[in-house]
This record gives sequence, structure tokens and C-alpha cells, in this order.
Amino acid sequence: MKFLRSIRVRLTLWYIFILGCTLALFSSLVYYQMSRSLYKSVDHKILTISEVIASSLSPKSNSVFADIQKKLAKQVGRQPTAKFVQLLDRSGNIGGKSLNLKNKRLPVSYEALQNAAKGIITYETREVFGEPLRIITYPVKRKGSVINSIVQVATSLSGVQETLRKLVLILVSIVPLALIIASIGGIFLAHKVLKPINEINRITREITSKNLQLRVPEPATHDELGQLVETINGMIERLEKSFRQIQQFTADASHELKTPLTILKGEAELALRKPREPEEYREYLQSSLEEINRLTRLVQDLLVLSRADTGRLTLHKEPLDLSLLVDTCCDQCRFLGENQNVQVSFSNREEAWVLGDKYRLKQMLFNLVENAIKYSDNGGQVEVFTRQNGKFVTVSIKDEGVGIDEKDIPYIFDRFYRVDKSRSREAGGTGLGLSISKWIAEAHGGKITVESSLGVGSCFTIWLPKYQPDA
Repeated sequence: MKFLRSIRVRLTLWYIFILGCTLALFSSLVYYQMSRSLYKSVDHKILTISEVIASSLSPKSNSVFADIQKKLAKQVGRQPTAKFVQLLDRSGNIGGKSLNLKNKRLPVSYEALQNAAKGIITYETREVFGEPLRIITYPVKRKGSVINSIVQVATSLSGVQETLRKLVLILVSIVPLALIIASIGGIFLAHKVLKPINEINRITREITSKNLQLRVPEPATHDELGQLVETINGMIERLEKSFRQIQQFTADASHELKTPLTILKGEAELALRKPREPEEYREYLQSSLEEINRLTRLVQDLLVLSRADTGRLTLHKEPLDLSLLVDTCCDQCRFLGENQNVQVSFSNREEAWVLGDKYRLKQMLFNLVENAIKYSDNGGQVEVFTRQNGKFVTVSIKDEGVGIDEKDIPYIFDRFYRVDKSRSREAGGTGLGLSISKWIAEAHGGKITVESSLGVGSCFTIWLPKYQPDA
């Protein structure tokens, strides 16, 4: 049913159900306690009367009953009304009875006579004279021994039953009324509780890719709803950031692809505009090949980052000495330094074992060393060294280049971010090397930190967990 899909309706129904069960249990307990108390009071009264009558009887005879009611009124303080008194012997023969019995008699069961002979008091409820009576069969004792006398006292239960009937009517009237009031209160409370959720629902429906800056107003109370709003706003903020990154990434990728494609198109149009010498065609082809290589590297870097983002780029980790990998990388990068008259040196060759993917770690080291060479001044030096640093192995790449402004450091690992865009393109960079390096370090459980000063140089430090093989 459609109306049951509403949380407000379900909460109200559950509230009424639980309250109804609670009231039913409470009413049953009240009725039980009241009934028990009333019957116990009746039993106590007839027991008291029985004891008074038994104590006033002569041990030799139980036939004298003329002044029994006077004696009872004298000891109890008043003459009891609506009480029937009957004296018996062990055989059940009547020795006397109260005047209100007239020509009637109280019933006595065989079980009650047997209990009286043993000195046991018996309580019974019987339908007598057209009304329910509570009857006590009380054996008379003298000096701890049962004598040939039995006292029966009976009283009507009509008053008790009438009281219980009225109690039932009151409870039956109050419980539905309480449920009706509770249902109204439950609907009101459910509406009040769910009102912020409806507001959250309304605002979140309005949020699209064009207005991700919208936020759900946070309530003044820091309860579960406040935590929910905080979680939703945090999610929207992350989505907004991711969406901006995607937009920026798309725009930057388009720009990076557009530049070499424009160059390729321009050179092809120039080459085809008129007949040229073979050497001129060779120059155009050589220039086109450089742009194609640049496009190839850009596409490869984009593919690496795309697979990394989707979790499809797996690492094949194995124990390896990072110092040997750094040494190999520095040897390969020295020829790049020679073109810019930059010297690449590697010091501190102590063993530094890590658990990692050899190819990806080499790619990260090559990106950082190549980047240091590109931004070094003519005649500068790039120094690479490894260290043991507690539970980590560090590789530092220090250059003597132009340095990085402090305001640019938080963004240098963003995709396509360049501190000096013109110089990066001239050097053939794609703007993705640092992003890939950061991902490789984090995928190995490490990180990359940067220290830099303008006009002094930069120092990139790779932190990787130390590998400790089992003994």
C-alpha cells in the first residue's frame, strides 16, 4: 500500500503499536493487582470474623448462638453487615447460624470438612442465593488441638466484582482515548522530526552540475540529523571539487592536445603549399615526429592516470634495493644533463630495501630527476641521495634551479599544472609527470614532500616504507 511507504506513517503506526502494547500490559497489571488486593481484603475480613467467633465459643458446646452477634459486635467494634455466619460440627451438622441466613444454609464441601478435621483453613467461592459468596471454613482450636467445632463465615463478592467491572470499563475507555491522543501526537512529532529531512531532500534535488556550490543548511543541534547534513555537505563538496578537477582536466587535456595537433596541421599545410627540396621535407617530417612523440607521451601519461583513477592499474611488487634503482636512473639521466650542462650525482649508496613495482618506481624516479634537470640553471648540479629514516627509506632529488614559489607548491602535483608554462612546453613536458609520481608513491604506501626557495632550488623527497624480510 502506498501510504505505508511514508516514514511518517510507519513511525506513527509503530509508535501506536508499542504504546498500545504497553497500555494493555499496564492495564492487565492494574486489574490483576486490584483484583488480588480486593480478594485479599475480603479474605482478611472473614478470617478476622472467624477468629473472633471461634474465640468466643464455649469448648463444651457450639449450639448456643443467641448472643454470638452481640459478642462479635463488641470485639470487632461494630456489628458486621452482609456477613453470613454458620457453626458446624465435624459431620457438617449445623449448630447455629446468623439471623440473616433465616431458613437457608451455607454450603460446605467434603474437601472443606476434611481440611477442617486436619486444622486447615479453607477458602471457597460459591454461587449461593443467586450471588457469588466468598466462604471461609475455619476449624476451632483449643490449646493447639482441633475441637468438634467449625466456623463458616461468608460474604458477598458483588461489591468486589462491581468494582472490578467499573475498573475494566475505565481502562477500556482510557486506553483507546490514550491511543487516539498518542496517534495525533505521534503524527505531529513525526512531522516535526522529518521536516528537516524534507528540507534536505528539497535542497539536494535542486543541486545539479551547474550549482554544486549549494549546501544544505546545518541545524543548530549536533544530533544525528546534524551529522547527516554534515556528511551530505561533505559529499557535495567532494563532488564539487572532483567536478572542477574533471572540468579543468578536460580543458587542460584539450589544450595540450590542441597545441601539437595545430603544429602538425600547420607544418603539413606549409609542406604541401608548394613543391620543396627533399631537405626541407625532411625538416618538416623531423618537426612533425617530435610533436608525434610528444602526443604519444601525453596519451600514455593520460592512460596511466585514467587506469590509476579507476583502480585498473596494478602493481607487481617485489623486494628490491632502491639504491641500485636510483643509481640506474641517474646513469640514464646523465646524458639529459649534459645537454643543459647540468651534472647529475648520486651519493650515499647504502642498501635501501623496499617492496615495490620496479617499473613504476623507476618511472617515478626518472620523472623527478628529469624534472630537476629541466629546471636547473646552466652549469648547475642535481644531487640524488638515499637515507634510512626510521620505518621509511627516503630518496631526495635536490637541484640548484629557479625554485618554486611557496604559493605554487600545493598545486604542483595537480594535473597539467605548470609554474612556468612556456618553459615546460619548450622542454617537452606534459604536465602530468608529478601527478603520476605522486600516485606511484602513494600506491606504495609512501608520499612525496617538497622544499623549495625561489632562486635557490628545490628538493623533492620520496618517502617509501622500509622492507624488512622475515628472519
